Amino acid sequence: MTTDIHRLIRLTDTLHGKTGFLKVEFPVSTVDSFDPFKDAIAFKEGTATINVSNAPEFRLGDEMFGPYRDKKVELPTAAAVLLICKGRAEVVE
Repeated sequence: MTTDIHRLIRLTDTLHGKTGFLKVEFPVSTVDSFDPFKDAIAFKEGTATINVSNAPEFRLGDEMFGPYRDKKVELPTAAAVLLICKGRAEVVE
């Protein structure tokens, strides 16, 4: 049972609002090998420049990023979107 009645169903290929990751389907038999930080990346091209307030070191795909504190950085789009969705960064205008 869940108390969260807002995210019981998510359409395939839609974005998760708190991560920017894709909702992907996979067989239950592969749940142990599923890696959302690799298998659910939506934005695989380009870069974005962001101001990061505070972010620990994190992995996305096969790359490590951070840690960042009060720093302007250019990151792959997926990493920038993740930090923005987590409230840890803002887009540089």
